[in-house]
Amino acid sequence: MKNTDIHIRVTENEKAKILRKAEKAKLTITEYIVKSSLNSNIIVEADKSQYINELRRIGNNINQITKKVNQGIVREVNLKETKMELNKIWQLLSS
Repeated sequence: MKNTDIHIRVTENEKAKILRKAEKAKLTITEYIVKSSLNSNIIVEADKSQYINELRRIGNNINQITKKVNQGIVREVNLKETKMELNKIWQLLSS
C-alpha cells in the first residue's frame, strides 16, 4: 500500500518527456518514475581531485626540469619512464 508521496520539480520539457515515456511504456507517471528510479544504478565516482592536483604538481616539476635542461643548467635528464608512468596514471584516473 502506497501511503506517502514525493514532490519533485521539473521543467516543462522534462515533464513532457516523462509523460511520453510513461505513455509509451503503458504505465502511469508514478509507476514509470518508480520503476525507472528503482531499477537504475547510479555510479558515484570517487573524488579524484587530490590525485589530479598531485599529477599537476609533478607535471609542473617536470616542466621546470625541462626548462633547466633547455637553458643548459642541467645537462641530461631521462624522463621517458616517468612520462610513461604518468600517462598510465592519467588513463586510470580518466577511466
